[in-house]
Amino acid sequence: MVDNKIKYSTAFTAGALLLRETEAFINEINDFEAFLSGNENIDSNVIPVNAESSKKRLKNEIEKRLLAINNENLLNQFSSLDKNGKNIMLFYGICKYYPLIKHFMLEAVLNKWQNLDVYLEVNDFSNFIYRKIDFHPELEKITDKTIYKCGQVVLKMMKDLGMLNHNKLQKMSINNAVIKNIVSSGDNWFLDVLLLNETEKQEI
Repeated sequence: MVDNKIKYSTAFTAGALLLRETEAFINEINDFEAFLSGNENIDSNVIPVNAESSKKRLKNEIEKRLLAINNENLLNQFSSLDKNGKNIMLFYGICKYYPLIKHFMLEAVLNKWQNLDVYLEVNDFSNFIYRKIDFHPELEKITDKTIYKCGQVVLKMMKDLGMLNHNKLQKMSINNAVIKNIVSSGDNWFLDVLLLNETEKQEI
């Protein structure tokens, strides 16, 4: 999956899924349609962290991820979901906003899973980045230290999802209500991100 037109960003290290912070943010949104159209602004003070700089940084990160979802029905559904459903939705937003993570899941992780290689480590992410550098010059300036940190964050996201346990890939719980809403948006690729097999896809 080579697409030179897509610019890869590694700016997701502000946090992993950020469930607690996103819950606080979403609870303050009065009108999701207005929020998605840029007509409702949420104050960074709602973010439950102490440092003012962290509040602003996390607010910006959460906002980007939610705007990437760009689905009023899905966002309205958030508060009624269990933890698993919320985490799936947040990871969907992350994959939408960060093609680098989406492509890592669809190329590197899915390939390992389909080949019955269930061990996943930070080095798998690092190797994926190194393979992409020839096609994405924007990655050339990223240091090995940053690449390693990015890999740690992505694996943490997968652990929080229940997809990774002690560096081993595993089947995770699926909230069908969320998945059906995502598929209705035309993002069937997310089923592969979640490592669903053909039977599971058909059921959805």
